[in-house]
Amino acid sequence: MHITFLGHAGFLVETRQTIILIDAWLSPNGAFDASWFQFPCNHHLLDLVQQKFQNQEKEKYVYVSHEHKDHFDQWTLERLGTADFTFIIPTFRRPVLHNLIQKIPAKAIQLCESDTQIDLPDAYVKIYAEDSELNRDSAILVCAEGQRFLNINDCKLHDRLPRIRMDEGPIDVFAAQFSGATWHPVCYDYPEKEYQRISRKKMFSKFEATARAIEAIQPKMFLPSAGPPCFLDPALLHINFEAINIFPRTAQLLDFLDKRLIEHKTFLPDIMPGHRLDCSTYAFDEVPGTEEEIYDFEDYVKNYAARYTDFFKARQQTNPQDALSNIQNQLIAELNRKLSQFTLSEQIDRPLYIQFSDAVNVITQVNFQQKEVRAVTEVSEGDHYQMSAASYELERVLDGQLTWEDFSLTFRMRLNRQPDVYQTIMQGFLILEADDLEPFCSYILALENNKERIVVEAGGCRYAVDKLCPHQGADLSQGWIEDDRYLVCPRHRWRFDLHNDGVCADNAGTVNCLALEED
Repeated sequence: MHITFLGHAGFLVETRQTIILIDAWLSPNGAFDASWFQFPCNHHLLDLVQQKFQNQEKEKYVYVSHEHKDHFDQWTLERLGTADFTFIIPTFRRPVLHNLIQKIPAKAIQLCESDTQIDLPDAYVKIYAEDSELNRDSAILVCAEGQRFLNINDCKLHDRLPRIRMDEGPIDVFAAQFSGATWHPVCYDYPEKEYQRISRKKMFSKFEATARAIEAIQPKMFLPSAGPPCFLDPALLHINFEAINIFPRTAQLLDFLDKRLIEHKTFLPDIMPGHRLDCSTYAFDEVPGTEEEIYDFEDYVKNYAARYTDFFKARQQTNPQDALSNIQNQLIAELNRKLSQFTLSEQIDRPLYIQFSDAVNVITQVNFQQKEVRAVTEVSEGDHYQMSAASYELERVLDGQLTWEDFSLTFRMRLNRQPDVYQTIMQGFLILEADDLEPFCSYILALENNKERIVVEAGGCRYAVDKLCPHQGADLSQGWIEDDRYLVCPRHRWRFDLHNDGVCADNAGTVNCLALEED
């Protein structure tokens, strides 16, 4: 089995009779409305993929893990040069990925339930899906020629990894995300020191989760993937050069893992797009034309961005003053539609304000308690959540050019929350489509009503806690203890304070901790 790294989360797996293309993002137009671009640049590898897909002697498959545009790149999939392949995609409650895939010519589409095995000519794959309403994602295991490649990309399966290894046996090659992919704290208004503190905490938390995943899987080789992107839009370019943020580069992760995994023998290569691994020898070669070594990151990104100067000039847009009222009316109608499906609205005790950054006096308020959306002229004092974005950026969402989730990943907005506490249901209201809010609320209620409990030990004491994380339902029996008092969720690293009733200070979520008396 050979594995070619295509950059970001993309891989090309080849066996004697089979080719599997995984999450190939090769488009020169970026993702999330041209806010994310591949780092390093990998656009030249489309020629390689097209060449491989012309092979008439092998069965060809395309696996897409989920609908995020840095994994599902329609531009690339429409340019494979053939329809002689089969899509393999996970089954989610929300059929958006399936609907999008159906527009691309292919021989067949194979929908897979989680933990489903699919037999190929000389291999098999297994798909592991996570569908927690707020997140939809999946991972793939490829087994061929006596070797196993597990790629979880950015799917939060950390609580299931020990079971996967137990069921499947030793994993030879393991790939996983190590970089951030969220608007917090990137788009939030924090003082610089606080921004760096939060970013550093998130970065090392992600690194630690990666290290623990490697410990659970015990692979012979780990391939860092699924990040970070770079930002070429002049309005976002500064993110690349921040002293500390949630987008660490591969070398930072590998330095951490070298020190953290001293007792493990996992090989940790620093791979580049076009590097090809022979899984029988664990040796690499390079596809001709692979990008040269990056000696100076800042120069590389600035030169990369310079190639897009005209591209971003052509995207510049403004709205005349007389159009703002119509856009706000569209926004009010959409927020009312969301609110009508948001059955947990009474749990949010602070208003949401959405302000046009190009017309700061145009503000829309959502009052969750009264289930009311209205135009206002100012942001009131007191507890609130606030988003500011250009009217033309929001207009793209309202016109259906972007989903709310894709918009959140453009990073073309500013956010503020008072108090600075994360609320899962507020996040759901902001980034989900209206039709997804009722199932999301039902999912949250099911978590709240789940009565399963486990016992954990910390600092010599035993505690009874809820088994499922209140965030997205992770199995906390696969979590770990830090500082003799914090139970850490294996998926998103929420820390529940066992000395304070199991409350998470960053978001007020709780596992309803009860200290147990010793016998």
